[in-house]
Amino acid sequence: MNLLSHRSLLLLLAILPGPLLCADPLPEPLTLEAALSSADNPAHFELLDIDQRLQALRAELGITSSYQDFRLDLTGRIREVGLSDEAPDDDDSGDSAASLILSKPIYDFGLQDSRESRIGLQLEALALQKRLLIEQRRLDILEKYLAVLDADNQFLSENEALAIGFIRYDNAREDQELGATAEIEVLRLQSAYETIRRKRNLAEQQQRLQRSILAEAMGYPGQLASNLEIPVINNTRALPDDYEALVTRALQTSLEALVALANTRAAHAAIQIAEAANGPTLDLELEVSTYERETRTRDDWRAGLYIEIPLYRGSSAATVNRATAHYRRSLAQQQQLQSHLRVEVLKLWQQLQQLQLEIEGRSIEQDYRDRYLDRSRAEYELEFKSDLGDSLVLYSRSNRDRLHALYAFETAYQRLAALVGEEYLQALTPPQ
Repeated sequence: MNLLSHRSLLLLLAILPGPLLCADPLPEPLTLEAALSSADNPAHFELLDIDQRLQALRAELGITSSYQDFRLDLTGRIREVGLSDEAPDDDDSGDSAASLILSKPIYDFGLQDSRESRIGLQLEALALQKRLLIEQRRLDILEKYLAVLDADNQFLSENEALAIGFIRYDNAREDQELGATAEIEVLRLQSAYETIRRKRNLAEQQQRLQRSILAEAMGYPGQLASNLEIPVINNTRALPDDYEALVTRALQTSLEALVALANTRAAHAAIQIAEAANGPTLDLELEVSTYERETRTRDDWRAGLYIEIPLYRGSSAATVNRATAHYRRSLAQQQQLQSHLRVEVLKLWQQLQQLQLEIEGRSIEQDYRDRYLDRSRAEYELEFKSDLGDSLVLYSRSNRDRLHALYAFETAYQRLAALVGEEYLQALTPPQ
């Protein structure tokens, strides 16, 4: 690499935003609150893109608003003319002139208002889209944070099973050496152990994979959190019985619905712009001039109102038709979104009901496994025949399954709350 290339690289690194190059280290242990706080990081590439689009629209609005401002122009010429033989002897051949022209649009029959309205609606839609993006990123980070915890629980369960499987296999080998166990039994236990070992290795890989996915979602590539704080999940939140109320709320207040509505209104404003562009315009103009050579036809100042009435423009009808097509497409997309929201609310509502039943069942199973494990330990200590190893494995798996259901419940609940509003969801929750 030559010197110029080095300098170019250093310049590029210097102008890049700092958070894109390096990020503060992740806290240890990583909490769910800290993870969610990264959702609105302004250095995230998706948020950067929206912010730049917002700036461009604000600049466009400023340009559009300036169309109604006063316009001041200075024109001039330096010119020499050849005088005719009939010109007076004292007539100068210089014909230079300068003019100061002040003009201002007076009325455009709604064109300017339609332009500003369209851009304003586009700004509204983009601002709502930014909020929606942050909300979607929070939900995505939540899901991936819980996926890491789920992977950790899976690893603990498989690691427990691996330890028990190895002890059984190792004890069988010792018994075989003493002639107390057949070779086929040792091979059976070895095969079972190797199967568990593969599952445990896969669970360990999932731990790293899910941490990498979480780091990317948070905007901390390469920073893998070693310890994650386990959040307290309230699965006792009752769900409203009125599904139709939830749907109505989602169609009215969800950010997705609001973005679609703003885009549709902006598309309708584009039709008004296309129609108003074919209308007349009224302008005021004031001109003050000075001339090197005075004539009877040259005035020191002029003032007037000018009206322009388009009679025919070949592209006008096509422009209106194009804007109308975009508006109808926007309406179709809005209807498609409404259909999606109705189905999504129903799916989440039913999923939460099912998960509450599953959590209840898993909790009962967990209590049973806990009591059964206590009995197995007591029998083991009393040197009775005991299935302590199996009890430990089953207890671990039961706890894993219960936590998995809890994490799924929290994810579904937060997604439903994002569609209808958490405060509204709690307000509809019947008393327990």
